[in-house]
Amino acid sequence: MEYARFTEGSNSVDYLDKAVSFIKSAQSKPEDWKWVILASHGALYGFMICTLKGSALDNVSTGNKHRLIDFSEALKRCQDPTFMSLGGFTRILRLSEEQRQALEDLHRDFRNKFVHYDGAFWSIDPDLIRVKVMHAFDAVRGVVEMGCWYPRFEPSDSEKIEALIIEGKALLQKGSSGDNAAS
Repeated sequence: MEYARFTEGSNSVDYLDKAVSFIKSAQSKPEDWKWVILASHGALYGFMICTLKGSALDNVSTGNKHRLIDFSEALKRCQDPTFMSLGGFTRILRLSEEQRQALEDLHRDFRNKFVHYDGAFWSIDPDLIRVKVMHAFDAVRGVVEMGCWYPRFEPSDSEKIEALIIEGKALLQKGSSGDNAAS
């Protein structure tokens, strides 16, 4: 019997791959922007957890029940020099205020509203999504460059991750309304 196998690392890479796939399909199927948001968020959160975790579950959990930290806490820890130095990291995630705000918006105002759907009618400008997702892709790159020691990435994953980031950002930039004016 063949089993589907997943690790935190393969899950993160798969989310990034799905984000790029949905960026492509959203050009003709606008409702796929929802999946771009969910997959981009999942990729960033997954890579942050893999990086922060290293080999110590306590790095990504809280309380005596060892509950997984949420997205905002993972983002905060990745940017905290004190926390990261305790884990042996020499690099932190450096974000501009605009990038940090875009990631919090992606989490709170987009991802959470889709996951915790409250039955609202909602129209979203794809250019707004493109900007937020480009910041998420930049943050994924930054997290990976921090020196993830996570043992369950495949040897070829670094090249695949970088290729997906480049492809995703190129698709997002190509699809912005400013670039479409000439088409």
